[in-house]
Amino acid sequence: MTTGRSAAPARGGRRLGSLVAALPWILPGLILFFVFVQLPIAMQVWMSFGPDTLSKPVALALSQYVELAGDGKFWSAMLHNVHYAAATVVGKVVLGFGLALALNGAFRGRAFFRAVFFLPVVISFVAIGTIWSFMLQYQLGAINGTLRAIGLGAVAPDWLGDPKLAMWSVILVDIWKWSGFHVVIYLAGLQSLPADLTEAAEIDGANVWQRFWHVTMPLMHRYTITNVIIATLGAFSVFDLIFVMTKGGPFNVTQVAMTQVYLNAFQFQRFGYASAQATVLLIVMAVVSVALLRLSQKAEA
Repeated sequence: MTTGRSAAPARGGRRLGSLVAALPWILPGLILFFVFVQLPIAMQVWMSFGPDTLSKPVALALSQYVELAGDGKFWSAMLHNVHYAAATVVGKVVLGFGLALALNGAFRGRAFFRAVFFLPVVISFVAIGTIWSFMLQYQLGAINGTLRAIGLGAVAPDWLGDPKLAMWSVILVDIWKWSGFHVVIYLAGLQSLPADLTEAAEIDGANVWQRFWHVTMPLMHRYTITNVIIATLGAFSVFDLIFVMTKGGPFNVTQVAMTQVYLNAFQFQRFGYASAQATVLLIVMAVVSVALLRLSQKAEA
C-alpha cells in the first residue's frame, strides 16, 4: 500500500516535469493562438452587447440580438449559406472521392495530374474570383464566346446576372477550387488502407463494386467526415469568392451571412450589430461541427 501511494505522487511529478519542459516549446504557439484567435472572438462577443459605434460607451444590452431576431435579410442570407453548404459539400466530397480513386492507381503522369488538381487550392480566392468573373461575363466572357463560336450563342446564359444561375455559378467555382484539397485527404486515406482486406474480399469472390462498397467505403468513413466538416465550415464562412464575383447580387440572391456582416460593419458602420451577426454565425458553425462529430461517433460505434 505504501508503495502504491508513493508511486502516484511520483507519476504526478513526472507529468508536471514533462509539462514544464514542454512549456517553452508550446508557449509561443499558445500566445499566437490567444492573440489572433481567442482574443478577437472575445472582443467580437463583447462588442455585440454594446452600441453600434466604437465612440459610444459600452453598456451591456441585448438590443443587437433583439433586432437580429427580426432581421429578415440576415436569416435569408443564412438560408443561402445552407443552400451553398449543401451543394458545395456534396460536390466536393463526391468529386474529391472520385478523383482520389482515379489518382490512386499506378499510371504514367500520376504526379503531374495530382499537381494539376491541387493547383487551384494554392491560388487566392480573390484571384480565382476575378479570373472566373471574366470567364463568365455575358458579352465578353470566354465561356459564352466559345458557345457563340460553335453556334450555340442563342443559349449562352448570363451566368452571374441571372438570379437562377448566379449562386450555382459561384458554387461550381468553389467546388472547382477546393476539390483538390479534399482529393489529398482521400488519397491519404486510400493509401493507408490495409491491402490484405481487399485481397481477402477478392479471394472470397467479391467483385469490384462489392469490394468498394463493403471494404473501401467503411474504412474511408472518418476521412469522409473530415472532408464534410471542413467543407461545411468553409461554406458557412464564405465571403471573398462571393464578394469578388457577385457582391451579393443580383437581387441579393447570393447574399450570405459574411457579406451581411461586412456590409453592416464597413459600409453602414454598425460594428456592434455586425459583431452580433458574426457571433450568431459562430454559434451555428459550432453547433453544426459538434452535430457532425456526434454523428460520426455514432456511425463508428
